[in-house]
Amino acid sequence: MKRLMRAPSPASNGQTTTFRADLPLSLMNKSVNRLCWITLLFAVTTMAMFFFQLFFQPEVASLQRQPQYLAIWGAVLVLNISFAVVQRRAMFTPAQIMWMASIYQIAVSLGVSMLETALPFPPYVPVRGVSVIALWIAMCGLLIPNTTRMTAIAAIGSALTWPAAYFINLNIYHSEPLPLNRLAMWLFPTFASAVWAIFFNKRIFHMELEAERAKELGSYELESVIGKGGMGEIWRAKHRLLAREAAIKLIRTDVLAAQTGRSASLVRRRFEAEARATAALRSPHTVSLYDYGPADDGTFYYAMELLDGIDLEALVKRFGPLPAARVAHILEQACDSLEEAHRAGLIHRDIKPTNLFVCRVGMSYDFVKVLDFGLVKTEMQDGESRMTKDGMTTGTPAYMAPEIALGKDNLDGRVDIYGLGCVAYFLLTGQLVFDEPTATAQALAHVQKDPAKPSLRTELPIPEALEGIILRCLAKDPADRPRSAQALAAELERAEGIGAYSHRTMSLKDGS
Repeated sequence: MKRLMRAPSPASNGQTTTFRADLPLSLMNKSVNRLCWITLLFAVTTMAMFFFQLFFQPEVASLQRQPQYLAIWGAVLVLNISFAVVQRRAMFTPAQIMWMASIYQIAVSLGVSMLETALPFPPYVPVRGVSVIALWIAMCGLLIPNTTRMTAIAAIGSALTWPAAYFINLNIYHSEPLPLNRLAMWLFPTFASAVWAIFFNKRIFHMELEAERAKELGSYELESVIGKGGMGEIWRAKHRLLAREAAIKLIRTDVLAAQTGRSASLVRRRFEAEARATAALRSPHTVSLYDYGPADDGTFYYAMELLDGIDLEALVKRFGPLPAARVAHILEQACDSLEEAHRAGLIHRDIKPTNLFVCRVGMSYDFVKVLDFGLVKTEMQDGESRMTKDGMTTGTPAYMAPEIALGKDNLDGRVDIYGLGCVAYFLLTGQLVFDEPTATAQALAHVQKDPAKPSLRTELPIPEALEGIILRCLAKDPADRPRSAQALAAELERAEGIGAYSHRTMSLKDGS
């Protein structure tokens, strides 16, 4: 089975990462941009309509000079201009603007309905024409792709404003009410427009969604989502010219949807730093990066090799704890990747089973690939505190080194050594080092508690030498851990009682 990065976690379920009901960020941004133009055009149209009424319908002029009438005209105008300014200045996240858009559509409908129903309707004149609200609902439904739920709320809410405004003005001006048949003829086109807006928006939404999913990034054509990470969603893709399969990592849409302009820029910077970090490494045990950069629509991505294998968390959950020789073999390969990264000034800071992939390379199985590299060391020292305050995470609590949990500065590669110790503990026992009920309790346990010996938590034999190495990796003081990944690999190679392991006979199907 070909997968990239990790087996889907319970939180992700391997599904497309989207805003609400399958609304990708790129499609959301498209809707927001169209809303901006609609609001500006509607503001201009509102002003033009006001003056047209004055010059071409003098009988309406006296009504327009009334304070409440002028207030409604002004409110509609200010609402349109304000909404456009909010969108242009990125004062809110795209997700928030999409919610505000539905309220805006209904508010504009109410204002226009109040203006439209202020003049008395002749009770016995046949209805000719339709309400402007019907056109407004149709325009929003056709031009602004949105989820069916949000479209329905906005369309039906807008349609209801006309009868509400009619009965409000009926009480204000004490006009003669319309007969039910005339009133029904005024309402029917508006509610019919709402139904059609929902119907067509659903079709348009799905067509645009399919277009987004089938779009090309650089030379790669996206095919399907196969997982997600902390910041990115992973797509299976194919190079258009080479017909080579690859894995494309994009910034997760829900991450950007929850950010304002400045925070979103920070997310992109961190994502780009991860791509540069991965591209700088040449170890065969680091996932290979083919290409990275921005697409035509500004989406930042990078393309990596598509791995044929399984992550360590899924492996243990499926087949149970691993034998000592296999664990040592896996750790030695991970050390090869981390040693190169540490010498280049890169610290992973999120070593965990889902970031270690065992796959097939040629005729060899159990070939380890390290995934999801973090920030460059100099960036971490200069900007880490600020990035963390802006909502960035620096590790997974179940595998977090004490110095990270304490927020210490000047971290080094020994935080990854600690993470490898936690991974080895999990591989040998099938259990976390500290199985606490909350993430905060887990992080505190790494700072305050001493781990139990792995041999006490499994029935499988664990050589004393290997157990000693793992417990040294889990030392609270970095100085008591192996000084480097290379040193850890050397200790594993020299350790007695572990035995030999053949990586050419292993089968992913039976987990042996």
